[in-house]
Amino acid sequence: MVRSFFRFPVADGEYLRRVRRHPPSSLLPLIARASSQWPTKEEWRQDGSMLYRPWALADAAWVSLSRGSEHRQRPATDGDLVEILAQYVALDDLYRHLPVGERLEGFLLRVAGQQFTWQEDDFSELARSLALLVQTTPTKPLEVLVDGWEHDLLGCPLADYVGLAQLLYTAATHRQGRFDLAWVLEDELTVFEELTSHAALKTVIERHFATGVEEERARAASGLLSNDPLLRRYTPNPLRSRPLVRGFGCDYLIPVASAVLGKASPMGLYYTGMEHYGDAFEAFTRDLGELFEQYVGRHLQLLPDAEVHPEIVYDKDNKKGVDWIAVLPGLVLLVEVKSARPTARLRLGPQQFGDELKQKLGKAFNQINKSAKLITDRHPAFAHIPHDRPRFGIVVTMEPYHLVNSPDFRVLLPDTAVPTAIASASELEDVVVAADPGMQEGIVSRLGQPPPGGWSLRGLAGGRMVINPVLDQGWAAYPWGTEHASLAGGSPQAAAPG
Repeated sequence: MVRSFFRFPVADGEYLRRVRRHPPSSLLPLIARASSQWPTKEEWRQDGSMLYRPWALADAAWVSLSRGSEHRQRPATDGDLVEILAQYVALDDLYRHLPVGERLEGFLLRVAGQQFTWQEDDFSELARSLALLVQTTPTKPLEVLVDGWEHDLLGCPLADYVGLAQLLYTAATHRQGRFDLAWVLEDELTVFEELTSHAALKTVIERHFATGVEEERARAASGLLSNDPLLRRYTPNPLRSRPLVRGFGCDYLIPVASAVLGKASPMGLYYTGMEHYGDAFEAFTRDLGELFEQYVGRHLQLLPDAEVHPEIVYDKDNKKGVDWIAVLPGLVLLVEVKSARPTARLRLGPQQFGDELKQKLGKAFNQINKSAKLITDRHPAFAHIPHDRPRFGIVVTMEPYHLVNSPDFRVLLPDTAVPTAIASASELEDVVVAADPGMQEGIVSRLGQPPPGGWSLRGLAGGRMVINPVLDQGWAAYPWGTEHASLAGGSPQAAAPG
């Protein structure tokens, strides 16, 4: 009987003890099997209990792996897993301990960081990795992402790396959360450019995807995660960076299938770069910023009848306007690109999150203001930009800043002379190929009536989507990327041998 479904709050210590009641060799396979049955958002919606979510499964798995003991005598059952997940849902939260008026914003940021990061579209995330890092041409010399960077960072071509993630994901969802190299025939590996043997696969898996009990216990002992019992579950889960676990039968156990795909997303590659480059990491981020700026430009070129202008240099001291201006028949878009990611500090919702938000995005709003004024004032450098059309500002971020357009958060950022929305790369990828209404029609029709919940690019221009050719080109370069239609429920199931 599940005793914690309706009892709130549950102390974090009680939840930890509940997980540790069972040996990891018993509980982890149960978690992996459950994850393989509910791998995508479409499957989650069929879970009436609302318990089998990847963030909950990942937390229970990591607690068991890093703090569990094989000396425990009670094997876990399906009923035990249900009770563990129910206790996770009922965990106490910081908002209960703050004064009224200081609760909501931080709570919303924590929940968004905990849950929304698992819900990005897998096709877009994976296709963007290659489209951004390999198929986008920089306009200035790069420092780190030069010839040979894929082998230096990953040990193989990026296309092979993403293809391996797809293979591991497919195995996890079809084999109850397990992967054994013996299941893959070597003649099937000819689709890869270099990962054409079991030995080559294992080398990359061990370098980037695999972990074990001792490694995770060492991470826990190092104080990697917050020890605050009210915040612990919101801190980054190490299984997102090392989603395969050795030592529990077969070659590997995969406790949370969707974490494997996250390793090959732009965010996953960013953190792989952080770990790999060390002192050269800032150069790596500068390269990413340059590529992302040009990637955004590629997408603006997809807008029908658009004239797209790169940043305009003005005045004798070489001041610069926004990164891109897209002139449409009835609208001018002022686009500033920011590759900075929301930090764990921001997602934990500290009382200083307003300062953090301004530091990350405030300059982009100021740039839009300056460029709008230069157009209005008919500055010679901006004379080719129409001054008599409606204008709309967009701050494009590489990763989503969840909830940032809502009034509670938008008020913390500078005011702008033109309506301005913050949009992630995935939003831009969708709306530039939207139809009925398209991006221009959707924005112009709402300029005089800002939605009460704040600007949302998808909300303004979220018509019928067609295939984004930039993403389609990226996807086609992968070993299993024959067709977009091969995605089942938004994930690369059936795209690789299982």
